Amino acid sequence: NKTPPEKFKEILNVDAVIFGTISNFDKLFAGVYSQVSVGAEIKMYDTQGHFLWSGTHVARIHEGGISTTPVGIVASIIAAAINIRDIQLLRACDDLFRDMVKTIPAVKYAEALLKPHIEMLAQDSKGEPKKAGDIIKVALKGNPGMQAWFDMGGFKKGIDMAEVEPGGYVGSYRVVPGDNIKDVVVTGYLSDDAGNTTSRVDAIQTITLDTTPPNAPKNLTATGRDNIVVLSWDKNTEYDLAGYVVYRSDTPLSGFTKIGQTEFAGFEDKNVINLTACYYKISAVDPAGNESSKEEHVTGTAVPPGPTYVKGKLEKNTIWYAGASPYLIEDTVIIPETCSLLIEPGTIIKSSGGGLVIRGGIIASGSKTQIITFLSVNESALESAWEGITFDSVKGDKNLLVFCRIKNAVTGVEIKSSSPEIRNCEFVKNDIGIKIIGGFSNPQIEDCIIHDNSSAGIEIIDGAKVSITNNRINNNNAGLLIQDAGSVSVKGNLITNNKGFGIVVKNSEAAISKNNIYDNALSDMEGAFQGKAADANDNWWGKADWHDLLTNTNGRINIKTILDGPYPDGKSIAIPVITENLGGRIDKDSILAFSDSPYRVTNDLILDNGATLYIQPGVKLLFDKQFSIIAKDGGVAAMGIKDNPIIFTSSGSSPSPGDYTYAVCFSEPTKVSSFFKYCKFEYATTAIDVRHGMPEIAYCHIVNNSQSGIRCGNDAGPRILYNTIAKNLGTGGIECVGMAKPKIHYNNFLENAVAIQSFSTIYIDARHNFWGKVPPDDTVIWGKNINITPWLEMPDMDAFSITQEKEKPTISTTEDTETTKK
Repeated sequence: NKTPPEKFKEILNVDAVIFGTISNFDKLFAGVYSQVSVGAEIKMYDTQGHFLWSGTHVARIHEGGISTTPVGIVASIIAAAINIRDIQLLRACDDLFRDMVKTIPAVKYAEALLKPHIEMLAQDSKGEPKKAGDIIKVALKGNPGMQAWFDMGGFKKGIDMAEVEPGGYVGSYRVVPGDNIKDVVVTGYLSDDAGNTTSRVDAIQTITLDTTPPNAPKNLTATGRDNIVVLSWDKNTEYDLAGYVVYRSDTPLSGFTKIGQTEFAGFEDKNVINLTACYYKISAVDPAGNESSKEEHVTGTAVPPGPTYVKGKLEKNTIWYAGASPYLIEDTVIIPETCSLLIEPGTIIKSSGGGLVIRGGIIASGSKTQIITFLSVNESALESAWEGITFDSVKGDKNLLVFCRIKNAVTGVEIKSSSPEIRNCEFVKNDIGIKIIGGFSNPQIEDCIIHDNSSAGIEIIDGAKVSITNNRINNNNAGLLIQDAGSVSVKGNLITNNKGFGIVVKNSEAAISKNNIYDNALSDMEGAFQGKAADANDNWWGKADWHDLLTNTNGRINIKTILDGPYPDGKSIAIPVITENLGGRIDKDSILAFSDSPYRVTNDLILDNGATLYIQPGVKLLFDKQFSIIAKDGGVAAMGIKDNPIIFTSSGSSPSPGDYTYAVCFSEPTKVSSFFKYCKFEYATTAIDVRHGMPEIAYCHIVNNSQSGIRCGNDAGPRILYNTIAKNLGTGGIECVGMAKPKIHYNNFLENAVAIQSFSTIYIDARHNFWGKVPPDDTVIWGKNINITPWLEMPDMDAFSITQEKEKPTISTTEDTETTKK
């Protein structure tokens, strides 16, 4: 009150200022009667300090009694919406100031424009969500004889209200399917005949409508225990979930009644008789009372506790219950053609040696949380201890293994002329994880983990067909062995870290694509050395660089495209495999693939512009007369393997030495490296003409060439190691001219016209070679600058020769020669 009105004008930019003192602010409650009182003394001044108006007033609100009039209808709605005793102080304040404002002097024109007055607005939802079919009532108290309506936010507008007694208005809204709103504010309106309208917001409560039920619970399972059935299901993810309702029936199609309600994703029915089947359904409910549909029923049977001993042939359809676990196989269990075996989720089966032979049907369908386990009684045994599961010529197609763990078996699952589905299973510490046999077999193996099996993860033989999809196959001795099989599809699998080969495919119709295959110890994939190539396009081999395929794969494998990243995100990229006859110019890195071998050289093939010609193991090059591979500014990477060498030979039907000029001629200086390993060169004039550079020639068989095996010229310095150089005519095994300085070690020189010759003064290092005789015959070593000491006393057995297993070199001495002459 110390601040003058003039200052308020400056601060607030108003026309008048009100000063006041609170005289009453209390409430009284006594049983059925309550009183709330609020009082104030008010004075109004203009901004010049002139007195305009004053007022003193006390507002009281009384509650109590039971009404039977229309007014009571309105009051009951309001009482249901709010706690009268807790908020009446605020309402009394509102009434106080509304009454006092009425005493402010007003001109007659303003009185004509006076808007209708709303005393109270309330609705009966009580803040709880409403479902379809529910009715929401809204009550308004104000001037009588007016038009009234209410809005529910922007959801529904202009809902009419009826005047049920003077100044008391009621309207309602019935919730219909599809109405879904949250925390919407109700606004009430009152309008007179002149169009003057007043609105009031219910600031106490909002309206929420929810007509959408939760999703039905998924993956309901029932597990029997002793006089108990334990139900479990996947937890719903709705934010407004209130709980689950459990229903049971004695029959599968009707008669389901509610037996309980829970907020958890599980329930125990403790009122069950052992070995009596019961049927269960589950629904989900939300706070509004919406209830989901019910999924298909599950069957639950309470059972006495295990262990349960089994052996021999089943006589009827049988169920193995999880609650009766473990089942102990004393001797082989046979399911005949006329019977089937159903194994409940969570069941444990142990064997002392005998297996499970299926000739009829089996459904062993576990779940993520209830795995069906097959294993040996003696889990700690180092060797596989039981026979595993055998599908023996099963005619039906409803055989299923899902979420099973199979462990410690000789063969986890052996499939003979049968077609079961195997999904989400684990095969671990068996000798063989899965073995598939016979042309009538066509199983599906999906989403399994196959690891740490001592022989192979999956073996497919004898015409069997199979689809192997999205499995993880790792840490086995071999990942996949596919031998003499039928149509085999391998797609979407992770095949890594196997101790031998990732995949072996021989003499089979295999399509291997969109897999991740890498980091397998011996090789990621091996194909047959003869016959049709296996298709292996669009796989991820651990790197986007196709050069690694030359060492990570072996055999006849058709790879024209690879993925540039792991499946499924990797994109297909082409690799530069040559598929045509050879001739002309190559100016970028290219591959000669074993799958497209043999290649015919029908014109000079010139390597230039820094290009390298990569040659896979097993490739055979057939040279027409007078044609060669000429490395100008380029190189050759010919990396054969001992069991699958690269062959450079004549295209003639009756080949003879000198049929073509060179296998490879290094005609010009280049920075591109070249190397030859496990190759055979035959029937050329000169097999390898090294005029420049330092190619490595190791573990090669150079035989039956008309002029020389290797010719070194200019300043060439090749490394010549562990080769068999035999039966070369003309200038013989190795010819050195100019400033050439090759390094020649651990080679076997056999039956050449001349073993080695050099007419320059450059030192030639030719130590540690076998020269055909002991000591070497000087007549086949031409050149004083050639150092052959020390030599080998016998052929180097590491030196490569394609015929070395059939025709080992004969060791002769100078004395033997002299004796022969005599």
